[in-house]
Amino acid sequence: MQRCVPLFLAIVSLLFAGIACGRPSPFLNSNATTPQPVEKHLSAFRPIQGTDYMIADISGNPDDERADASPFSWVERGYSGYSGYEIYNYVFFGSETETFNRLLPSNEHVVLQIVGFPSGAPTDKPEDFEPIQWWLFVLAKSDTDKNGILNYQDKLTIGVTDVGGNSPTELIPDIDSVLGHTLKDNNILFVIYHSLDKNYVAKIDLPGRQVLSTNEIELGDDVK
Repeated sequence: MQRCVPLFLAIVSLLFAGIACGRPSPFLNSNATTPQPVEKHLSAFRPIQGTDYMIADISGNPDDERADASPFSWVERGYSGYSGYEIYNYVFFGSETETFNRLLPSNEHVVLQIVGFPSGAPTDKPEDFEPIQWWLFVLAKSDTDKNGILNYQDKLTIGVTDVGGNSPTELIPDIDSVLGHTLKDNNILFVIYHSLDKNYVAKIDLPGRQVLSTNEIELGDDVK
């Protein structure tokens, strides 16, 4: 029994030393990697220039810090443009139809990015302006790297929808990273991505919400 006392005192000393130094003790269970419930908020709606639609997001941001942001820079930056607040959904309102659409049926996943095509960026000449017609969205749906958060380190899923969020369709799962995208004739989208140590280019029919073809990019066995 006397031998147990020094051991007990040593353990207690380690516990207090860890707390004092701001480090978790190896003897304490940590919930750092356990996702915690988030109170989600609807942001202010912003007009999508040249259309009858407005767009807002659902995020963990307690304050609407984005109310005065440019809708174009706001969309282009996507998830990475905000102060660490995940975006769980987007909401669209159509003034002509007087209806709301949600990008996702629930608010359980994280929308890492949403990109408009054409870009809808302001132009010097009004006749050159092209409003957004389509959205490409990038989702993190599952914590595949087991770090407790949904982000770009997880397997990604990409999908498309029209400017008003009608018929959103997830198209390509299990993506490691999106390497680029470009629009052709306002209805074909090419997406280049990396998955399972290989690189691919997918040809997407935007009106049909379907992948027309997927081709591997042959760059040699020494290129991942």
